Amino acid sequence: MTVVKKKYFYLLLCSCALAVSSCSDFLNEVSKSSLTPENSFSSSDDWNKALSGAYGMLQFVFVGKQSITLNAFGTDEVEPFDLGWAAYNELKIYTFSASHGFLREHYIWCYDGIKRANTIINMPADAPVPAGERESMIAQAKFLRAIYYFDLVAMYGGVPMWLETSVDPDALHKPRESADAVYTQIVKDMSEAAAVLPVKWDEPGDKGRATRYAAYSLLGRFYLQWGKSDEALGALNQVIGKYSLYDNYADIFDPSHKNEEIENIFEVQFRHSGNWGLEGSLQSSYWGPRNVGGPTAGGGWGGFGPTQYLYDRYEQQDKRKQAFFATEYNGVPQTPPCIMKYRDPEYGTVIEDDQLNYIMMRYPDVLLMKAEALNNIDDKTDAKYECLNQVRKRAGISLITKEDGLTKEEFASVVLEERLRELCCEHHRRFDLLRFGKLAEQVRAAFPEIEVKPYHVLYPIPQDAIDGNDMMTEADQNPGY
Repeated sequence: MTVVKKKYFYLLLCSCALAVSSCSDFLNEVSKSSLTPENSFSSSDDWNKALSGAYGMLQFVFVGKQSITLNAFGTDEVEPFDLGWAAYNELKIYTFSASHGFLREHYIWCYDGIKRANTIINMPADAPVPAGERESMIAQAKFLRAIYYFDLVAMYGGVPMWLETSVDPDALHKPRESADAVYTQIVKDMSEAAAVLPVKWDEPGDKGRATRYAAYSLLGRFYLQWGKSDEALGALNQVIGKYSLYDNYADIFDPSHKNEEIENIFEVQFRHSGNWGLEGSLQSSYWGPRNVGGPTAGGGWGGFGPTQYLYDRYEQQDKRKQAFFATEYNGVPQTPPCIMKYRDPEYGTVIEDDQLNYIMMRYPDVLLMKAEALNNIDDKTDAKYECLNQVRKRAGISLITKEDGLTKEEFASVVLEERLRELCCEHHRRFDLLRFGKLAEQVRAAFPEIEVKPYHVLYPIPQDAIDGNDMMTEADQNPGY
C-alpha cells in the first residue's frame, strides 16, 4: 500500500476530531488554517461544543444503517428485505470479507468518536474551564470512549488503542492490542466516569448526557461480555431499584416520553430537523412497514426487520407480541411481521428525519443481565428468579421459580430467550449470542441453510485499517479472513 493511501486512511480516522497538539513557538504565531486549542478553545462553551461532537458520533455508531446491520444481520432476530444490495446479503449469509464497506465505516466512526473523546480527556491544564465542570466533562468523555472501544472489541477482538489526542508523527501508528487489554481500558474508563457523573441532570438542555446509573449499567454489560460475572454484579447492583417498568410498552419508545428516566437509562439523542441528514433519525424509515408507499426499500419503508423465527418465539398471551409487531399495516400484510418499536407518530413518514431517540440501555436489560450474572456464579438464592420475573410479569407470561427445577444451563437458555423477546431489534442480539456461545446454533434455527463457521465470532479487521497502519500486518487479521 502506498504511503499516500496509508496517510489517507489515518486521516479518515482523525478528520472530524480536534487535535490537541503543540504548535511551534516561532513568532508566537497562531495557526488560522487548523483547529488547535489556541485558536478554537477560548471558553468553556467551546469545550462543551467539542464534547457534544463526541456525543454526536453515537448517532453514527449505533443508528447508522451500516452499524445497525452489523449487530442484527447474521442473527436469528433480523433479516434484510432489500437483498438487491449485496452488502446486506453478505452479512446475512456470512460471505462478507475484510473489504466490506460497512465494516470500514463502523471502524472509522468508532475511532472518530474516540478521537473526539480524547480531545476532552486530554484537556490542557490551562484550559478556560472551571475545575468542577472540567472534571464532569472528562468523566463524560471517558464514558463515551469506553462505549466506542467496547463496540470495537466486541466486534473485532483486540484493536489498536489511541488514548492521547496529540498527533505526534511517532504516534500515528499503533499495534493491535489484546482483547483483554482493551477491556481493561474500557472498564477503567467507565469506572472512573461512574465515580464522577451525577445521578441525573436537572436542566432540560442536559438531558441525554451520561449519568452515574448509565455508567454502572454499561459497566455491567462490559464485564459480562468480558466473562467477569462477579464484577458485573457489583456494577449492576448500583442500578437495581433505581428505575421501574412502564405499564404500557408503547411508552418505552414513544418520542413524547424521551429522557423521562423511568425505564430508559441512556438514550442517544435525535430530533426532527426538517432536513434529511441532519439531526433526525432513520429508525422509522428503515425498520418500518414494507410496501405501503413509503420512501425507501422499493416503495415501502422497511429495509430490514424481524425474522419469522423471532415472531414465533412469543407465546400467544405475551403482551409484547401485540405491542412490538404488526402483521399488517394500513391493510398491507407484513410477512414476516414488521417491528413497531420504531414508529414516530408525528414524523414517521419523513425519510431519515424522525425524532426517535435510540435507547441504548433500559432497565429490563439490567434486570436480565443481573439474572444472567447470578446464574453464571451459580447463586442459590431467589434473586435471579426475581430479576427474570419482573420482566416476565409485565409481559403477562408465567413466572419461573426454583420449584421449576431448572438446571444452570436451562436457566441460562431461559434468560437468553427472554432477552430475545424483550430486547429484540435493539442492537444487542449478536453480542448476546456470542456471550452465550450460541451464534451458530441460533442462526441455524432461523436459517437452516446458512452456515456460521467458528471464526465468524469475530468480524474481520477492515483491510484498509491493516494496510493503513505500519504497526499492523496481515498476521494481525482475525483467523479465517
